[in-house]
Amino acid sequence: MNSTLLKRLFAIAIFQFSIFNLSITSAQTTFFHRYTVYFTDKNNNPFSVAHPEDFLSSRSLLRRSNQNISVDALDIPVTPQYVDSIRSTGVQVLYTSRWLNCATIFTFDSLALQHIREFPFVIKMDSVANIHPLPQNQNSNSELLPLKTECINNSYYGLGEKQITQVQGQVLHQQGFKGEGMLIASLDAGWTNSQVLLVFDSLRNRGGILTTKNFVNPAQSVYGFSNHGSSTLSAMASNLPGLFVGTAPNADYVLLLSEEAAGEHPVEELNWVAAAEYADSIGADIITSSLGYSVFDTVFTNSDTTVFNHTYADMNGNTTPCSIAAHIASQKGMIVCNSAGNSGGDAWHYITAPSDAEDILCVGAVDSNSVYAPFSGHGPSADERVKPDIMGRGAWTYVVNANTGVVSMSNGTSFSCPLIAGLVACLWQAHPGKTNLEIIDAVRMSGSTYDSPNDSMGYGLANFAYADLLLGNFNKQSLDNDWLKIYPSPFDDVLNLNVNVTATQNARFDFTDVTGRTILTICTEVYPGFNHIILSTQNLAAGIYFMRATANDVSVFEKVVKQ
Repeated sequence: MNSTLLKRLFAIAIFQFSIFNLSITSAQTTFFHRYTVYFTDKNNNPFSVAHPEDFLSSRSLLRRSNQNISVDALDIPVTPQYVDSIRSTGVQVLYTSRWLNCATIFTFDSLALQHIREFPFVIKMDSVANIHPLPQNQNSNSELLPLKTECINNSYYGLGEKQITQVQGQVLHQQGFKGEGMLIASLDAGWTNSQVLLVFDSLRNRGGILTTKNFVNPAQSVYGFSNHGSSTLSAMASNLPGLFVGTAPNADYVLLLSEEAAGEHPVEELNWVAAAEYADSIGADIITSSLGYSVFDTVFTNSDTTVFNHTYADMNGNTTPCSIAAHIASQKGMIVCNSAGNSGGDAWHYITAPSDAEDILCVGAVDSNSVYAPFSGHGPSADERVKPDIMGRGAWTYVVNANTGVVSMSNGTSFSCPLIAGLVACLWQAHPGKTNLEIIDAVRMSGSTYDSPNDSMGYGLANFAYADLLLGNFNKQSLDNDWLKIYPSPFDDVLNLNVNVTATQNARFDFTDVTGRTILTICTEVYPGFNHIILSTQNLAAGIYFMRATANDVSVFEKVVKQ
């Protein structure tokens, strides 16, 4: 064999070995498959605060303008050139975060990760999940699911009556505030069958679901994966009078899937951030999130164990990504309502992120007797702010079961949160000139334990009738020395009663004419603290009446005049 042939064979062998070695090297896979890449800056960016219309909707800009909030550097998107450079390595960019200045990616390729780390504009890269493959949707039903109920309630609210009147939400509805013009962004794990459930028939027919977006697997619909979102949505958006009505039946909604239902991974916090930013960009007024993060799935490899868990010290409002984002969302003029979590009886015990964020409403749970539900997460935040901020019905709360169409009782702060969020939207609708922080303050001040907050109830059970009056410059001291106030005098077809009671009870109001004949009797359940009752008196003729009001184990008589 001549020397030339030997050289050729040697060269071929070297080439084949190189190709073989390259294929092995490029095939090296990482155990983690999702990463968050953080950038050093937003330099060389084509976007600027001078032209916010390029990246924020007109509705988003109007919300800022109405509250004198300026567009700033946090609003500017991530530098597109940085994202393009990362994408050029072959990884999949799932989404970016302008608030945290980062991108979340999906890849198996360790060489691509090494390449990304070497970019001068990359400050760090965190592994956030070992999920593979990207979750796929479970098929939803295509046929309309009829409404089924455990029992029928003849009131307007049907089965939803007690959980709404317990927080005096009916007072807002009676004034015509049912969420019209308000946009609520729901962040959850999926909305199985929400496109066919009868409780959402009115919502669908009026086009009340403005858009949907999946941040876990962008190629998939949100109508699947989990029943949870359908149940939380039903607490707000259901609208079947006499059967089941929610707290904001006329609001508009966006459904944003940010939760990985199959496990618990740090990437879900980044999903939450991306969803909140999207809600901001399209102009949402309210974010409701029945999600929380503290303990994650432990990751075991052949040589190592990775624990991502938060500590209670992290619940200080400025450590976890989703809590930082929740506070930024508030700074952008939105109201964030987040569940306190269901760890009250567990070793964790406390609230979970992002409910520790500043200037949001962390919502805990009470039962039908307004008593603290033992599963509801405890405060305070790690930096000793009062948490939870407010309470609503979360034990034995009526919501829809997405698989069966049954409206029945369920437990969890997952359900007290949307119940409160819907009424927050109605309250803001009633007071459109107020800022998000003014609305939040009024809701807190309406709480049953506002004057003496504690770690389980926070500021206490919400009272939206009281919050409504507070925003209208109502003087709290007017009820300090008397449990009943009646106005206006004289009245037309509506008579307002402010009632302050010490325990849940039935209050009775009897109207008699000047001859002593009983003309009208009204009975209604009232709850501890302030109650605002709106009595319809259309059936009363003009004249002088004597009203006997019975509550607090006493009766008082008042002369009232209908004109």
